[in-house]
Amino acid sequence: MVSKNAEKQERIKTITDCESKRYATFVKGDVILSLSTHSGLVGLLLEGSASIMTIDENGRESISDFLTAGDSFGEYIIMPLESMEYIVVAETECRVLFVNFENIMHNCRHNCQNHADLIKKMLLFTSQRAQYMSLHVAILSKKSLREKLLAYFEYLHQTVPDNDVMTIPITFDRLASYLGADRSALMREIRRMNNDGIISSEGRKIRML
Repeated sequence: MVSKNAEKQERIKTITDCESKRYATFVKGDVILSLSTHSGLVGLLLEGSASIMTIDENGRESISDFLTAGDSFGEYIIMPLESMEYIVVAETECRVLFVNFENIMHNCRHNCQNHADLIKKMLLFTSQRAQYMSLHVAILSKKSLREKLLAYFEYLHQTVPDNDVMTIPITFDRLASYLGADRSALMREIRRMNNDGIISSEGRKIRML
């Protein structure tokens, strides 16, 4: 069985072998791309991690998704609502490959053989992003903060099935934003879950009991 990391590396190779591209680097906190500007760009995160932030009409920010190396983003992959602003923000130092969507749909001047595979990969990207968004909606639909945390931990455990100890890949501030909660309330609930024997945690390392 091919691992998720191996699949991501294959995606990266497919796109980097095509000439219709450009590279850019970003530091933590940089806005990598606004998904509301109709730039027509599709981005592939080659190195680092990033988050997709939504900003409502009142300026309130929340995290809708997280990106790691091998993940893609763009207005054609993540369909933004007109009333919301969507931005991709670097969580760490990032290296990004940008491809214009129109270039993907038409062969480059060297009649690049990777285009057919690239289009297939983009369809896969779109499907996976939809799955991640559905996961977020499912987590947010839980009534209590504890239920939201348990659903998120269950998802994390699926990504490391051979390891009982999970490491939350983001800060607690970011996790609170992702769950639509206050950081103080989040930390209190994690302490209660430890006291109730549901989890055993040390920092961002979590073990389900």
